[in-house]
Parts: sequence; structure tokens; C-alpha cells
Amino acid sequence: MSGETILVIDDSLEIRSLLERSVLGPLGYHVILASDGKSGLEVAVSNSPDLILLDMSMPGMSGLEMLVALRRTECRSLVIFMTSYGTENIAVEAFRLGVRDYLNKPFTLEEVQQAVDRALRESRLVREREELGRRLLTAEAVRVTVITLSHYLNNNLMTVSGSLTLLSEALEQNLPVIDVYEIVQKGQESVRGIQAVMNVLSRTTDIKLVPYSNTSPMIDIAAALKEELKKITVPPAKKMRDGPARRA
Repeated sequence: MSGETILVIDDSLEIRSLLERSVLGPLGYHVILASDGKSGLEVAVSNSPDLILLDMSMPGMSGLEMLVALRRTECRSLVIFMTSYGTENIAVEAFRLGVRDYLNKPFTLEEVQQAVDRALRESRLVREREELGRRLLTAEAVRVTVITLSHYLNNNLMTVSGSLTLLSEALEQNLPVIDVYEIVQKGQESVRGIQAVMNVLSRTTDIKLVPYSNTSPMIDIAAALKEELKKITVPPAKKMRDGPARRA
């Protein structure tokens, strides 16, 4: 899979060049090189590569010593050991420290390719599952948002509809102006509520997602609506002139 980063740590310039130019580079991997354990450790911690090809026998800090130091950091890169000594004790210790595989020197280019593919296969599957989870989370967020905003919208539309019915009756019955105004004011409040819903809906993608559970919404829609309603200017109440007396 192209695009993944592989760190090669080996004191042999020949090995580093071979792996970069003949195997990893042509396969589309981003390759970082280090010539000893100390510099390799620094590069690994600062870059967190997807995979490390680590030589066991290096001057200064051996591959095993570097791996021990690496596991004390937050870097969780996969590791393949490269060794000319492949003893059982070394293999056991290496696997205990999380090494996924090891290559015996001299190795073929095909063996390197197969080992790299085996090591990265699991992490690829993990990333694919995480991506699928993010997509499902987004889909659920959209579903919950639509349902919740539809509820708010429906409530306000019902209020507007009721206000229009009352207004029609008030005009037919020639009710006092104060009563008519109260009906209109209630309808205006619902219109502002509809406006708030539409504003929230228009910026749904900017709303912060929260962990989903069966009992809580994934999107803080109530807070978003409250915020939008604060932005809407409410006209000041008007003084009403006396209207006709209310009918018995």
C-alpha cells in the first residue's frame, strides 16, 4: 500500500540503499533512513512511522537496546528485526517486545516485500475498521440531527398553524386589538424558532460530535438552537390601543 512510512535503521549503507531503491521506494512507501540506533530512536519517536526495519547488530546502541528504549516512549510503530544471528533467545526477546517478524541476512528482495506486507496487513485492517466506524458515526449523526430538527420544526409549524387559525377567528369575531396582537406575537415567536432550526441545519457539519450512546444525542442540537435563538432580535412589545369590548 503506497503512502505508508517505513523507517530503515541499519549501519550498512549498502543495506539502506538496497531497501530504499530496490524494494520500498518502488512499492510506493515513504522511506526514512537512519544509520544507528540512537538517531533511529530519535527519528522513530518524532515521526511515528508505520513500520520500522531494525538491524539487530549496530555499534553504540544495538537493535534490541533501541527497541527496549522505543517501547518506553509513546511510539507504537510495528517492527521487523533484521539479523544475521537469528538465535531462538533473540527471537523470543524480540517478539516479547512486540516485533512482528524478523529477516535473516542475507535476505532476498521478495522476502523483504512479503515480511513488510505481513506486518502492515493488520494495521491496514485496523485503519479500515476505524474509517468505517467514522463513516457510521457520521451517518448516525446525520440521522439523529434530521430527526431532532424535524421534531423542533414540526412543533413550531403547528404553533404557527394554530396562531393563524386563532387570528382568523379573532378577525371574524372582531376581538380587541390586544388579543389579536398576542396571537400574532406567539406566531412570530414560532417563526423565529423555525429560523433557528434552519440556521442550525445549514451548519450541521460544524456541530461538535459527542460519543454516541442509546440514551444521549450525538449532536448537542438543543445548545445549538439556544445559541441561534440568542442571535435573533426580538421586536419590543408595542402599546396597544383599546379595541372593541370582548364579546360575551
